[in-house]
Amino acid sequence: MSVWDLLTQRGQDLLQHVVTRLQFELPAEPAPAAWQEILARNVPLARDLSAPDSDLLLRVARVLLDEVPFEGCRGLEIDDEIRVTIAATAGLLLYRLPYPRFTKLLRVLVYPDTFVPVKAPSRHDVIIAEPDPALGQAWIDGMVVLSWSDILDNAASHPRGGNVILHEMAHILDAEDGRFDGTPLFDDSSQGPGWARILERDFSRQREAVDAGNDGPLRDYAATNHGEFFAVATEAFFCEPLRLRAELPELYDQMQRFFRQDPVAGSSSSCRE
Repeated sequence: MSVWDLLTQRGQDLLQHVVTRLQFELPAEPAPAAWQEILARNVPLARDLSAPDSDLLLRVARVLLDEVPFEGCRGLEIDDEIRVTIAATAGLLLYRLPYPRFTKLLRVLVYPDTFVPVKAPSRHDVIIAEPDPALGQAWIDGMVVLSWSDILDNAASHPRGGNVILHEMAHILDAEDGRFDGTPLFDDSSQGPGWARILERDFSRQREAVDAGNDGPLRDYAATNHGEFFAVATEAFFCEPLRLRAELPELYDQMQRFFRQDPVAGSSSSCRE
């Protein structure tokens, strides 16, 4: 048995354990009308969703809000505007998947503005943050830290901004197997070898371009490590799908298969020029 087969089996055993333990039922009642207004105002990536998909997204967001505590930092008071904006944006990663994810997510901290991150405990392929102001941070132990002002900036600057929520929540998906390594747990284990090959090839291409002082297919931060490559690629998949498909078509196909959606089919604009 190859190393990949061993890792794949370990990951699938863990995934099956999670699926077996969690009984996943979406709320039967529709989301409050106020939630729909928040979605329309603060989650531009959801504006092209059909009415059934929008409803499904908010039901998934409600599950997340029921399971994960949100805490305000530096005097920020957490209200429905903040909670629904974050949970619905995070739900974009999940709402087509057949069972609950973010199984490692334990807590969400929200600052009113950029913050100086503490050093997150890590043993794997992760660069420990320097003490400079940050927009977001994800810890391997399941904590996500976000800046509310930058979340609002992302919404206001669409289609020119990035998306800090998608970036940090992609790390949480990546961490479900206990590693920040750019490889989430797959519904279909047969996807693993193709993902590993394409991830390594495209990450190497990104790093070589950045090391040479050239533009890579993704923004420069994707060259940091495999985990950051996956998080930046996830932003690109949802925010600038046309560009990602043009620059990295095989990676786009892999992400389309994993997330079970095709943003190109429902998007004519991007989040980053």
